[in-house]
Amino acid sequence: MKLRHAALAAVFALAACASASQTTETLPTPPNATAFAAPPLSATALLEHTRTLASDEFEGRAPGTEGERLTVDYVSRSFAAAGLQPGVVLPDGTRSWVQETQLSAAMLTNTPTLTLSGRDGARQYAYATQFSAWTRRLEPTINIDNAELVFVGYGINAPELGWNDYEGVDVRGKIVVILVNDPDFETGDDRGFGGRAMTYYGRWTYKFEEAGRQGAAGALIVHETAPAAYPWAVIQSATGSTRWDVVRANGGADRAGFDGWMNNEVAMETFRRAGLDFNQLKARAQTRGFRAVPMNLRGSTRLETQIETRATSNVVGVLPGTVRPDETVIYTAHWDHLGRCPPIDGDDICNGAFDNATGTSGLIELARRFHAEGAPDRSVAFIALTAEEQGLLGALYYMQHPLFAPRNTVAAINMDGINAFGRTRDIEVRGYGQSQMDDLLTTAIQAQGRRVEPDSSPEAGYYYRSDHLHFAQLGIPVLYTSRGIDMVDGGVERGRAFSQNYVANVYHKPADEVTDAWDMSGGAEDLEALYAVGRRLADGDEWPQWGANSEFRAARTADGR
Repeated sequence: MKLRHAALAAVFALAACASASQTTETLPTPPNATAFAAPPLSATALLEHTRTLASDEFEGRAPGTEGERLTVDYVSRSFAAAGLQPGVVLPDGTRSWVQETQLSAAMLTNTPTLTLSGRDGARQYAYATQFSAWTRRLEPTINIDNAELVFVGYGINAPELGWNDYEGVDVRGKIVVILVNDPDFETGDDRGFGGRAMTYYGRWTYKFEEAGRQGAAGALIVHETAPAAYPWAVIQSATGSTRWDVVRANGGADRAGFDGWMNNEVAMETFRRAGLDFNQLKARAQTRGFRAVPMNLRGSTRLETQIETRATSNVVGVLPGTVRPDETVIYTAHWDHLGRCPPIDGDDICNGAFDNATGTSGLIELARRFHAEGAPDRSVAFIALTAEEQGLLGALYYMQHPLFAPRNTVAAINMDGINAFGRTRDIEVRGYGQSQMDDLLTTAIQAQGRRVEPDSSPEAGYYYRSDHLHFAQLGIPVLYTSRGIDMVDGGVERGRAFSQNYVANVYHKPADEVTDAWDMSGGAEDLEALYAVGRRLADGDEWPQWGANSEFRAARTADGR
């Protein structure tokens, strides 16, 4: 997809005098700049931003690339044109559009193989097609030689639930083999993990972190499409890409030597070679008191890595409040995507149109809408976050270095994929029941003659897979919605078909591009509701609360709210 003249016009139209650089220095207005004609939150405005951000010109918006420079410039200029102020106060008192975020970048320079050896000899498995591996350690070479394999079930250590898959086993220097999702997924019973609804313990990011805390040399998650909620192709699309992490004082020594996945075919063969019944062991792992099982196999792999420390940026704009400016409502969306990826039909740019050029477009348009409707009582901040695709790292950095005091942050509303397929009669809430934000959204949606529905795929763990997670960990009540599936044109059947096609054929692939079939009228309608929620909070004195059973309630209570 090439940059179109209309998209270029949008770029120039949004290029107001304020700079997209780190300070508030002004730049000349492009000679053919004109006023952006489309009204805020219109389908037309959303589509034009998305076309630009998802064009080949932006190269898939990977952090640390020319695509990032173009994206940060575009979003900063758009925020300025929307009437926002730079949201970052620098040590010298000047203001900036960017929160510089220091990350470590690790890029594989070899094509590793995975060798698994047992009584029947050694077998080698191919990178990308059969297994995936990377490292978060800042070491140029990771050499794992004949490390024992240990099956640790779901790889969970949750003292508050009385659950520890690592109890009684020392995995230091070993490779742990882990199931994806959490123990309740297949049974549907609530054994402490919410039934089929995934908890944070089901996320692959948690499993790798815990393996590192346990001292494992390596961690391999068994890929299964249903509990992972995406096919192997999604993992394959990220192989070979630069792996990022927040810069850690210990150089990543608290991480396993390598993190990775094995595809289902390799996993089943591995369990058979070990003389173990996979299904029987999985059933055991779903019960409290499970104990890890040695697999009588040894694994070897070598990762050669080029290590760099790079700066990437969260982009932050703020509309100051006129009555209680120290109290803040936050909107977030991640601007990044995968950049270059394994080619499909000759196309090697993962443009990330739906994920998440649409959300970034929504962020810009919400800023324009707030400014157009007049200054609010409370401040409203708009944060385009970096490195979401690498593990919510921009949000993690913000959590470690908040720009707005968490105690005085009223709520956060996150957008990760805005409806581009047409109007719906409903809207879904990821993590429905977590906080009173659901009630505020219900009021706004009912005013549109529509309805709020709980997450239709709670087992996929979407609530724990986007940037709002780290805001929630600060105790800030968050709202994260997804497009509805009951379409005005075609009903639930058509809505489900769109969702299934997206996961199977578009998600994290070069196919995530703007097409002529896109219809952002539904996205505009959803954003109107999110605006109504934010405006009510920004002009009022409400403090939404977490639900009594939310795992994030304690952080808010500790903060005095």
